[in-house]
Amino acid sequence: MDFITLDSENLVVDWLSFNLEGLMNPKIITRRLSKHFTPHVLMDDVPSIEFHGLKKKYKVSIRQYTGSKGYWVGTKIIFSGKDAAYFYKLIKTQRFDLDLLKFDEHSLSLGRIDLCFSRRNDLNHTSKLFDAFLVDSRSQIQNHTTTRHIKLQDFTDGKILKVNRRNNSVHYRIYQKDQRVRFEIELKHRQTKLIQDYLFKNKLDIFEDQLVIQYFKYSIRILRLDYVYTDWIMDFQRRYQGYQLVNPTSRSLVTSYLETKINDQEEAERLFHLFQFLSFVKSLELKGFKGCKKQKIKEQLYYGLKFPLSEFVKFTGIQISKQSQRDKLIGYFKQLQKLDPIVKEFSDRTFQSYVCFPYVECQNLSGNSWSIEVFAAEELFHFSYTFQLPKSFLISTHKNDLRLKLQLMKSLAVHEQEKKLDLDEFFKKVSVPNKQLIQIKKSIIQLLNKLVENQIIYNKVEIVLKSRKKKDQFINKLTTSDITRRISYIKFNEKIKNI
Repeated sequence: MDFITLDSENLVVDWLSFNLEGLMNPKIITRRLSKHFTPHVLMDDVPSIEFHGLKKKYKVSIRQYTGSKGYWVGTKIIFSGKDAAYFYKLIKTQRFDLDLLKFDEHSLSLGRIDLCFSRRNDLNHTSKLFDAFLVDSRSQIQNHTTTRHIKLQDFTDGKILKVNRRNNSVHYRIYQKDQRVRFEIELKHRQTKLIQDYLFKNKLDIFEDQLVIQYFKYSIRILRLDYVYTDWIMDFQRRYQGYQLVNPTSRSLVTSYLETKINDQEEAERLFHLFQFLSFVKSLELKGFKGCKKQKIKEQLYYGLKFPLSEFVKFTGIQISKQSQRDKLIGYFKQLQKLDPIVKEFSDRTFQSYVCFPYVECQNLSGNSWSIEVFAAEELFHFSYTFQLPKSFLISTHKNDLRLKLQLMKSLAVHEQEKKLDLDEFFKKVSVPNKQLIQIKKSIIQLLNKLVENQIIYNKVEIVLKSRKKKDQFINKLTTSDITRRISYIKFNEKIKNI
């Protein structure tokens, strides 16, 4: 099983604290941490021991509580900001053993852990838009959750939204700092108890997986997902849905935010075949591509895959009854090398360019079965955004069916939750008799219904005519008379599932 990691989601540990119940001698802890950190010791919140000769880059706060003020009795070990990130890195790289914080007579617990995602502001950002995002998120929390302690306050670089009290087991805040938006979550009490054993037993893969899921579950619950500020959450949802659904027997098609101009039928077929092939590769569940041949050209890594053509045919559901159909399919693999290269770097003076598929081999040595061997660029298997589409999208029966499916893929492959199916653009490419046109209209309705059945989009759409008139309609109520050449586009919304 693959686990989701903090690094894969660009999440940073921003606070990490431990409680040692009853420990009254902080010097033991300072000695064990002084190799990496300059300790700051406080007794009942008053500075106590100074370490003048120790000038480490990173710091740790060690706070002893005697119970004299009614506080808890024991010692807290606190890392914050970059110190917390560094300490967790030491644990992860096995340069610090957490057993050094354990004592037989004192129980060790995880006091608090904070995670932070920091999103750089883009050209769409304005103070007015960010304030509207916070206001609408506050309304969502008020209307759809039982949380009642919500504060929207002025902050250094604008406003800050705080969700729950600081002493709650979950506290969340969103604010701007240094041209970035920070999404921070504090987990403590019950939340840390649920995961601390994974940390203390060095099961960091499970520990991080549980943290990431909790972080995104809560973010999805309280934030408005129809703003640019939450595109990273949408990204996670799509990838996580794919992570859950893809298995060796699945026939779902994976697409990506590939931008391409399709000038003729041959290019359309080549692109569609690429989607089929990448979906097939995903279905193989290659764990870190172990067992694949690896080839490096300069700094570009390629993976070598070898498989029977029959496996690909079975995965896609393509029907092959004639030798000409088999020859055409083999021809698609040959055409993989015609794809545009990957441009790694580009400036006025220099660029680096790599082909996607430097080597493709099709063999039929036995005379009975074909085998395919392909070397493919690493980037092709690591798209930033992925979509799960129904198995009906894996097969195209004729050229207009292929055009329609590519048009739908194009409409889905944008990071916004709102999608537009451009029927004006599609119908400009279609010139068929009325009988065939009716069948195409039926196909449009069937494919939209498949997306609804697979919970990829919502059932309700908005039909926008070229005259700018608009009409709301449910997909499961659409008829061929609703689909006309007078339509400019159909607007629908992606359905983001809860984790």
